[in-house]
Amino acid sequence: MDSKVLVFELNEVPYKVIDQFVQDHPRSTFAAVLPRAARRHSHLPDTGQMHPKTSWHTFHRGVPDHVHGYREYNQIEAPGQYANPTFLELARRAGRRVGCGASIGSWPIPENHEQIDFWMADPFSPTPDSIPEVLNHFQAFNTAAVAGSSRNVRAGGFTKKAAFDFLLRLPALGIRPQTCLYVVRHLISERRDKKKAVRRRNIQALMSFDVCLNQWKRTKPHVATIFGNHVAAAMHRYWAAAFPNDYVVNNMPVDWREDYCDEIDAAMLLADDMLNRLIKAADAVPGTRVLVVGSMGQAAVEHEVTNNQLIISDMTRFLGKLGFSQDDFERRPGMEPEYIVAFSGAEKLKEFDDACERMNINGRIPHCKIANSDTCSILVDQYNVEFDHVTIDGEKFSLEDVGLKIESIDDSAGSTAQHIPEGICLVLDPKEDLSRYSSDVVDDLCAVTASILAAQNVSVPDYMPTPIDELTESLGGQIRSPDKLNGSAADMPTNKATQKQGLPV
Repeated sequence: MDSKVLVFELNEVPYKVIDQFVQDHPRSTFAAVLPRAARRHSHLPDTGQMHPKTSWHTFHRGVPDHVHGYREYNQIEAPGQYANPTFLELARRAGRRVGCGASIGSWPIPENHEQIDFWMADPFSPTPDSIPEVLNHFQAFNTAAVAGSSRNVRAGGFTKKAAFDFLLRLPALGIRPQTCLYVVRHLISERRDKKKAVRRRNIQALMSFDVCLNQWKRTKPHVATIFGNHVAAAMHRYWAAAFPNDYVVNNMPVDWREDYCDEIDAAMLLADDMLNRLIKAADAVPGTRVLVVGSMGQAAVEHEVTNNQLIISDMTRFLGKLGFSQDDFERRPGMEPEYIVAFSGAEKLKEFDDACERMNINGRIPHCKIANSDTCSILVDQYNVEFDHVTIDGEKFSLEDVGLKIESIDDSAGSTAQHIPEGICLVLDPKEDLSRYSSDVVDDLCAVTASILAAQNVSVPDYMPTPIDELTESLGGQIRSPDKLNGSAADMPTNKATQKQGLPV
């Protein structure tokens, strides 16, 4: 029997949130499956900024950030581009059929389509290219919606043609009638309570999940990923409402906490439904295990009520005032307050880095965070501010003249939770109890990657940590340790890296 691994990338969700959800919803899917799951803990080995645009590359490539070198969304060139292929690419080369469902860092789509059953890149992709091409219509709609709602949930962002093309293809894309009904009910509830507009992010996640799971059911690849980000967005904003006692000082007003205390729970209810559908899909395909993984987690941080934020509302005007033409740069999708720009070459990037010194924004200069030879992210993040002009070389310009805007924050939420290196790792089988593989030992996230490859009998590169025996076996693979085999140690695949384990939870 062919073993299959379906990876549910539940972005940034820690066990604290899952355990609270189970306590509040004892009849939920999570409550039903956790006692039978292989419950383990992962640890992100990155040494730089903890961020999903980096941490998911760490998981996919099985090496930490300082090795793979990816720092931004849609970054193409990096040291790990060829030296550290993703586990999907390694599985594909080994003859396994693979699928990618909106995983961060999955753009551009691979040039070689052999063994790829489906490939939809992440929602920050600058182009809608997908495999099969019918997914292009959803991706065009999805990326436009993401671009239009980076911080606040904003209207627009996509053309009427893109919306019409998308609606025409709902059945072919696999978006369920139940999802359409959910959307209608949400829009009605939003009219009654405008605060519910923040849940539109859940709608995008649900539609994306529908599309990706439909592709998995149609093709049934050996290894596939499906990415979900909606709980992470809710946790960043509303942790102080859901877990008000996690702070020495909770700066959010009591009425705000009451208004938004259910937002993480609402997002988790959708994640629970997604998990239920994944398990049912796996049950229909013998030999399929579901791996629920987070590249890192979140926890409470110091915070303040955030009423407004400085944003770049017009990148062409912003860069134009610093002397750059539209031919000099390309705006890439990203997440506010960081704006990703690819310049026409290293020289233009250097010119911009120098030009930032000429602009004074309320006592600060724009920050240019360089990703590679021609790409950077631009930060102008200031919060709770009141000013109406900036200066360039000492000359005053209005905010509108330079493409800046102070935008009100609809929910007054800044960031009440931030990233921590501890992540989740759950293996589920629709029929078998895998709890014997549970452990309180903390596994290197990259060893989890290696274990996926080992479970698929794909050679694990020497630069990755050693696969974890228990995790490999829980994923349907054969343990490779010499004392577990009839063969000799010489039969073992060469792997000189050391697994990092032993951190107490």
